[in-house]
Amino acid sequence: MKYLRLISRVLIGLVFIFSGYVKAIDLIGSQLIFTEYFKAFYMSFLIPAGPTIVGVLAAAAELVLGLCLVLGLRMKLTAWATALFMGFFTVLTLILALFNPVTDCGCFGEAIKLTNWETFFKNVIIDIFVVVIFWQRDKYKPLSTCRNEFITVGVFTALALFLSVYCYRHLPLIDFLPYKVGVNISQAMDIPEGAPVNEYETLLIYEKAGEGRKTFTLKDYPQNDTTWKFVESVSVLEKKGYEPPIVDFTINDSYRGYITDSILDLQGYLFLLTMPHIEDASLRNIEKINSIADYALTQDHIYFVGLAGSDDDKIAEFAAATGGMYPIYFTDEKPLKSMVRANPGLLLLYNGTIIAKWSHFDIPGIEKLQKKYLSENPDMLIARHSTWERLTSELLVVVLFVVMIMLSYCFRKYGKKDANSPELSA
Repeated sequence: MKYLRLISRVLIGLVFIFSGYVKAIDLIGSQLIFTEYFKAFYMSFLIPAGPTIVGVLAAAAELVLGLCLVLGLRMKLTAWATALFMGFFTVLTLILALFNPVTDCGCFGEAIKLTNWETFFKNVIIDIFVVVIFWQRDKYKPLSTCRNEFITVGVFTALALFLSVYCYRHLPLIDFLPYKVGVNISQAMDIPEGAPVNEYETLLIYEKAGEGRKTFTLKDYPQNDTTWKFVESVSVLEKKGYEPPIVDFTINDSYRGYITDSILDLQGYLFLLTMPHIEDASLRNIEKINSIADYALTQDHIYFVGLAGSDDDKIAEFAAATGGMYPIYFTDEKPLKSMVRANPGLLLLYNGTIIAKWSHFDIPGIEKLQKKYLSENPDMLIARHSTWERLTSELLVVVLFVVMIMLSYCFRKYGKKDANSPELSA
């Protein structure tokens, strides 16, 4: 039983750490998920601030609970918190699975996508280990004094909150979205030749006096029975085909209509300024943005285009207020929120491939752009970014692991135990 207790708390702790981490580094993604929850459960009055607060708290709670489980901190309290946390979300995911008010539970952010039923069964499996932890909560020995352990929990909470705020301002440390650096947008929208396509079955609905409505297939519908009256036909997805990574990206001009291909096919460097809600776009670095647009006007094969998820009147108001001398076209707000987790955000493409992206907090100056992004080999920029992203993730894992080992060692060796506490053990 000792090893089952150990395995249960470490395994569930690691799951919580991963789930909390992918939420913490993508707070805007969490906001979008919780906004859908509030709409589905008729709580729209909470949308102005609720999704942000809940997103931060949910990510911090999972991260801190996970760290407490792995280290074995305050296990009686942690066991209760874990049981209540999983009990609530197990019931919630069962409701989502049965009624499907939202299609994405967001339990692992953008890192892993699960259906509602997959999420529910995942929670059921986790609950098995949570029951072990709760059942055996009195068997876990304290790691150190109550004061030391609560201080550690407080430090972990502060770090979790800092991580959310940092990534909110400077983009996620790991980009799990389809518009990541290195992606060619046009190619990501293509369906490969020979790829399976969606297969649908056509159902025919007829009605008959005394029998009401009945559904038929194309093989058994009452073709020659005039007592049945046709009502409608419905197409039902039978087999899902290939779905490209990007399916909803379009650029539209008020006069020319669909211009996606003509923009993405531009050869050379293309700056895309993304503004899901242009009326709420931050003007923090608007002078830098305008200077980049002005610079692009004077250069060959360097272009600057704005994309906004707002109507023409709001676009015109923004252009007049900021003095920007660049075109702004309409794009649905959903892909814009996926392109850069900021409003506004800036992408740099080379021959249609994303080679850099920035939050409005981090817009580079012209000198930096000339020295680094517009002069170096685009493939090298992509490779360097991928290496930095991977090393950052690996370094965080190593640092977290080392800190947990050191804390555990220091608590066991030097931590003064509570009076009458039993000997420390795993």
